[in-house]
Amino acid sequence: MKQTTLRYRALRRVRSLPAETASRLLGMPAVSRELNKAYEKARGSHKPHLPRLSPLDMDIVAGLEKNGVYITSLDKLDLPGTDALWASATGIANVYSRRAGTGEFAGEYTVQVGAEDLMRHPHIVRWPLNDRILNIVETYLGLPAAYDTLNLFYTLADGRQVAARRWHRDVEDRRMVKVIVYLHDVDEDTGPLEILHRPFPGSDTLDGANFPVLTQEMLEERLGSTLDAGDVTTCTGVAGTVIFADVASHYHRGRPAIARDRCALFYKFFSRTPLRPFFCERHVFSREQLSELAAGQTARARDCMLWHSRVPLLARIVPRARY
Repeated sequence: MKQTTLRYRALRRVRSLPAETASRLLGMPAVSRELNKAYEKARGSHKPHLPRLSPLDMDIVAGLEKNGVYITSLDKLDLPGTDALWASATGIANVYSRRAGTGEFAGEYTVQVGAEDLMRHPHIVRWPLNDRILNIVETYLGLPAAYDTLNLFYTLADGRQVAARRWHRDVEDRRMVKVIVYLHDVDEDTGPLEILHRPFPGSDTLDGANFPVLTQEMLEERLGSTLDAGDVTTCTGVAGTVIFADVASHYHRGRPAIARDRCALFYKFFSRTPLRPFFCERHVFSREQLSELAAGQTARARDCMLWHSRVPLLARIVPRARY
């Protein structure tokens, strides 16, 4: 079993080499400068076309601009389709809780709900394609939004600092928005999202194809001190809490859960021409399933879901990284 796992990891690494090489090329100073100029020009050109927002939605964008995070709730957002979303998503969470109780997930730290289960509940996937959510995301990004669907994660309370439980930054684009919906009550011991507000040596420098990925101890070593209360936003909340977070501009982690398992929805957005499209599509759906989910939606929603069809040819040539 161990040899099989090692072979799988080695093969995955080999398959990801083209994406990692492309990322390093994009990070070269001369290339990066030109790309950044084009990016800022595109944001400037799109600024007159940004949507008008309600006061609440303006507060969400302001929170993202100031701290990289804004915490609200399904009740406060009051979006169409929320009741159906909640009934289906909590039903799935309850099933996974029962499976975890039987020991089915022993040895795992996080379990992802598969495409087959989610395709039975397409309203879960389509829920954030509401114009209000898209307007918030577009205003913060400064560009039309792409929707990279979702991950529905069931997280085991084992306390391990692994994968996304370590401090990291997402690399798909310069700015990103994740809309996270807690399906369980989440306190400090139940795996809350944490957003770091304090820079440290190397926090803005790619280490190969990624920013440094750090345990709590490694982070504090780089900082030269322990974290103070004002250095981190710990996103606790009852079931139904909704978090808007920029996971590209800010270091963040899922704090290791130690008290209880938790389940949450993670909806992902970036611009329609992301900086590193070959690191996108880290979800469970095939492109055929995405086309099925986009069918019958508004033109704006379809464009958001099928963003990959408009990525420049040169970027499409690079194979997607494997995870």
